[in-house]
Amino acid sequence: MPTIAPPETSSMGISKIALATSLVAALSFLSGCQQNRLNIAVIPRTTATLLWEPMHMGVAEEARDRGMHVHWNAPANEGDVEKQVKAFSSAIADGYSGIVFAPDETSASRSIVQQAMSRQIPVVIVDDELGPPAGRFLSYVSSDEATGANLAAQRIATVLHGRGSIAVIGISPRLESGLSREEYFERALARLAPQVQIRSRHFGDTMVTHQQQIAMELLNEPQPVDAIVALTATATRGAYYARLASGGHSPAPTTLIIGFDQDALLPIRSGAIDSVIAQNTRAIGQIALINIENQIHGRSVQAVTLVPPLLMTRDTIDTPELRRLREFTRFPWSEQ
Repeated sequence: MPTIAPPETSSMGISKIALATSLVAALSFLSGCQQNRLNIAVIPRTTATLLWEPMHMGVAEEARDRGMHVHWNAPANEGDVEKQVKAFSSAIADGYSGIVFAPDETSASRSIVQQAMSRQIPVVIVDDELGPPAGRFLSYVSSDEATGANLAAQRIATVLHGRGSIAVIGISPRLESGLSREEYFERALARLAPQVQIRSRHFGDTMVTHQQQIAMELLNEPQPVDAIVALTATATRGAYYARLASGGHSPAPTTLIIGFDQDALLPIRSGAIDSVIAQNTRAIGQIALINIENQIHGRSVQAVTLVPPLLMTRDTIDTPELRRLREFTRFPWSEQ
């Protein structure tokens, strides 16, 4: 019986088969990687500001380097507590591996965070002293409020030469961190500039027009204060708008504005705002993302991490440390 030889297979045919097999294997591998990729929800108070976009960049940098995916979701306007809590609830329901959260209101946020922890979803709280103790599924990363208060008090002591009067606006009763900021500032001022008097204190909210009205009244007093210390970005902007609205014709054309939480650069460059205590939110975002990854894998993290803020003035605004907070405009977002 004749022997039947197998059909010849060309080297080109073998190459095509090998290539197809490799492509199938690669696609299967990528699909598995996508399925195993950690998805992290990040919920700040709002977005598209000089305070929060550096944090966006910080978490995105770490996520890219660690093969994680970040879903950035925030209310369009700060103060929309209901929408922020709803976003957090959705992150729980959608099965995110972890949540980075900057509460808009302390009391309204505690129960929803505890709900996530009860489901063993790791949470990192940013920029607030929420209350529940840190543990396996909870850690805190915030700006160092004591250091920021010292920077502001030292700036007051320097620009007022250790004497004068000030008003404090923007005291935030919605956040424990806001109340702590005011307390730290008063302590620092008493220590560093004991002859500077706090003439008045004013609570703040998220309405720039309201903060502007408070500042206008201060500027129009018969004997205006020497400086306004604005404890939030909203209050700082309100004080700046009051300065613009007065057109330099108020009784206080030389009243200085010292603010907290970066929001606008031009008023600092022009000197309309003397200085701002800027949060290093890029570093805060990086540390928060690292904490989340470690908490997901059961590794211990520091319970509370405090990140030193930076003094932003006309002289320091372009230092490398402060320029790094503005690099989000050049970040390759398409790689996320």
